[in-house]
Amino acid sequence: MNPHHEIDRRVLRFWRRVERCRECATIAPWRKFPLGRRGAARFGLMILGEAPGRVSLEHGRPFSNPRNLMIRRAFARAAAPLKIEPEAVVYFSDTVKCWPASPSGANRSPLASENSRCVSRHLGLELELVRPRVILAFGARATAAAVGRPLKLGAAHGRVLISASGVRIIPLMHPSTINLAGMRRVGIASLDVYEERLAALMRAEFAEAFATIGAGAA
Repeated sequence: MNPHHEIDRRVLRFWRRVERCRECATIAPWRKFPLGRRGAARFGLMILGEAPGRVSLEHGRPFSNPRNLMIRRAFARAAAPLKIEPEAVVYFSDTVKCWPASPSGANRSPLASENSRCVSRHLGLELELVRPRVILAFGARATAAAVGRPLKLGAAHGRVLISASGVRIIPLMHPSTINLAGMRRVGIASLDVYEERLAALMRAEFAEAFATIGAGAA
């Protein structure tokens, strides 16, 4: 049996169980991404966010709202001249698996209770199944979940942290205009500079996966 197929099957079983989770009444009606839309686990490359957002859920693709399109553009720059979707290389996930909606239907930050419950019930098992070797963690909550403790994101942005199990965790500020002041404090002058640096980071961290896919396409 192909080991990559077995990982995909285990991850799909995991998401079927997560799909049934109703532990947080505060996050009802528990809207999640469709099964099988999380990308590839085979390369051990993971992008971790805070929680699904409304627009991305409508698209049925993680990290596809206007703010997150910068991450996808950076990936395209990193992969060039290969023309591949991020889902062919990267496994996408979130610290909180359900969309935390406000009463108005807008996005909101997850409550501390929602965050801690989802991390303890789901994220730990997910990491065991996916076994990432690199995690790009976007935002303070994703970083804390990946590292196992809170960190000051301004000080940790772009630094490579090694977990006890040897995983490379790279905390990153989320790319958006509301984070511009924080970005400037860590030497990022604009969103264009952020995208350029993120592309360079992905090019370095994902090089082996790009080479494998490129060889297969040759």
